[in-house]
Amino acid sequence: MLRDSQALSILIIEDNLGDFILLEDHLLEKFKSVKIYHQQTFEAAVATLNSGLLVHIIMLDLVLPDLQGEMLAKKIKERTSEIPLIILTGYSDISLARKILSLGASDFLIKDEINAEILYKSIIYSLERRTYLEGLNKTRKTYQDLFNLSPQPMWLFDITTLYFLDVNQATINKYGYTHEEFMNMTLWDIRPQSELSALESRLSQTALRAAERFAGIYIHTLKSGENIHVEIFSSSIEYEDKLVRLVLANEVTDKLEHIKKIEEQNTKLKNIAWTQSHDLRAPLARILGIVNLLELESFKSRDLPILMENLRKSGNELDKIVQKIVNESQHLNLETLPDE
Repeated sequence: MLRDSQALSILIIEDNLGDFILLEDHLLEKFKSVKIYHQQTFEAAVATLNSGLLVHIIMLDLVLPDLQGEMLAKKIKERTSEIPLIILTGYSDISLARKILSLGASDFLIKDEINAEILYKSIIYSLERRTYLEGLNKTRKTYQDLFNLSPQPMWLFDITTLYFLDVNQATINKYGYTHEEFMNMTLWDIRPQSELSALESRLSQTALRAAERFAGIYIHTLKSGENIHVEIFSSSIEYEDKLVRLVLANEVTDKLEHIKKIEEQNTKLKNIAWTQSHDLRAPLARILGIVNLLELESFKSRDLPILMENLRKSGNELDKIVQKIVNESQHLNLETLPDE
């Protein structure tokens, strides 16, 4: 019979020597390289665990001389949160099994039903479960760090009640409320009165399509009372077994102000361009016309005073238009959008 070659260290906490020997035989039958440690009391087991001994699996009898039942399992799990715990018992108490599994135990085995195959499957399942949970916890920590360490304000809110469920430090810094204050607030509390109807409309639409992503620009109110413009990016995610909304907020107050100034200066530039392309044409056309008359051979000298007067008027008019363009250009402070 092929035996599993992975190296394992297993601590069996069992006060019945006959049960221990049976478990030992099952383990040696299935594993080629296994170290088995045995303790008969809770206190002795704790001492072994505190010694720094490497343990991959703990097998625990629920009835020991110094501690029993749910309290025994709870105290062992408190000291070995990362080590898979397999419960061994002589009683098929389903309610007790559920309680102990809820404490973090990997499996719950009835002694009379244990054989080498069942024990082997339980150990492999417990090790794989630990690996999966470690990966899950690592992923969760990564996303938690992305949330907490983001330089942009981010928060989670309940779709039904609109209460904040969590906020990152950037949100606290920007809006001025403490984390505890945010946990007692809703989305309504960071919106000015003029924005409440728009928020209600937006939320009703989002509720109909809970999974959709959303982006838009809104006005928010800081704790200081100052209103700011923020660009919102929102999507639905799973959080503590329910669907919530994750929001990222980017303040765009300065950017919008720059855009407004650019639009205003563009209007002024258009007016200057209009002046150049239209107002200048009239006096310039008259000047060119007079020059053309002077070049004609049929030109009569008695018409010269009239032509010179019109030429002077057109020149003065042209000078005023040019001066107007110069003045408007001097008062035009060109704006550029800030770097992102």
